[in-house]
Amino acid sequence: MPDSISILLLTPDLMVSSRIAGGAAAIPATVEALGPAAAAPRGGPFAVIVVDLQVNGRTATALVERAKGVRDGQTAAGAERAAIIAFGPHVAVDRLTEAAEAGADLVVSRGELLGALPAVVERVRSALAKGSADGSV
Repeated sequence: MPDSISILLLTPDLMVSSRIAGGAAAIPATVEALGPAAAAPRGGPFAVIVVDLQVNGRTATALVERAKGVRDGQTAAGAERAAIIAFGPHVAVDRLTEAAEAGADLVVSRGELLGALPAVVERVRSALAKGSADGSV
């Protein structure tokens, strides 16, 4: 694993962006936050794409598909395959399940992601390296 990785965070929530950026320092990682109205990320390639499922007016499938589009674009350009982590409230079981079915490599609750970001990132990246990521790593 490189000394530092890049994380793309797809969220409209500035508080979540701040907390993820704070947790990323322990990985170490840099974070680029992108709101739902933004066209494309400025940086990359990204090792991890984190998708906030609490975006009004967007289905979990559409949110994960956007992340997959970024991932597939950078993979086509020769970059390593990015891991996609989707997160949302633990009570939003239908949205979490939908995200897993849409192809997120890992789906976790908001509390798990914000409370243990370095461990969550390591878990999904290790699973991808072994070829076993399936939404429930």
